Amino acid sequence: MQITTEVKFIFNTIEHRDIFFKSFLPEFKGFNAKRSSWQIYPINPDSAHINFQIQAEDATAFRATINSLIQFASVVEKTLNLVE
Repeated sequence: MQITTEVKFIFNTIEHRDIFFKSFLPEFKGFNAKRSSWQIYPINPDSAHINFQIQAEDATAFRATINSLIQFASVVEKTLNLVE
């Protein structure tokens, strides 16, 4: 079974989107999973969202990948809330 999905993170501002994006890249640059992969779609400079595509060979790999992405997003969100 293969699972493919798109995930969209919608931010309050373009600045928040940029902070997330810049924080995300170094953290996941070395992300190397055998049974799953992800891709960031090109960012629209006028939009406050980021789209990801996740592909996994099975449900366990999908869950692990989506959990990693969500956990990272949660850390960035909490940090942005503290700064504001």
